[in-house]
Amino acid sequence: MNNASVQGQQSAPLVTAYAASKGGVLSLTRQLAIDYALQNIRVLAVCPGSIDTPLIRDAISGDLGEVPDDMEAAIYAAGARSPIARIGTPEDIANVVVFLCSDKASFMTGEFVNVDGGVMAQGAWADLSRTK
Repeated sequence: MNNASVQGQQSAPLVTAYAASKGGVLSLTRQLAIDYALQNIRVLAVCPGSIDTPLIRDAISGDLGEVPDDMEAAIYAAGARSPIARIGTPEDIANVVVFLCSDKASFMTGEFVNVDGGVMAQGAWADLSRTK
């Protein structure tokens, strides 16, 4: 199981190295799936979107130049832009990983799964973080 990102598929300004590295993870996932399929080794990747972790809280603080008075309101505002109107939780990612590692996903390999609240489905992901 590989951890990639939605930014490996469609990026935003000023995250060149991150986006390239996550794109590389997606390519590696496909290649390893082909290389090890006959050994019954499945290789998959999960692509999180915005997840409520210390990293996103640091990013929100960095975007604002300081920690907002109401971080929970800032997190809510960040999630309001997604189709399901919230950012994800670590548990959201864990649930998908558990499924992908289970026998219920036994016919899957070389694929990636977006866990992003539908942001990639709306097609304007990069516009959400456009710099001014």
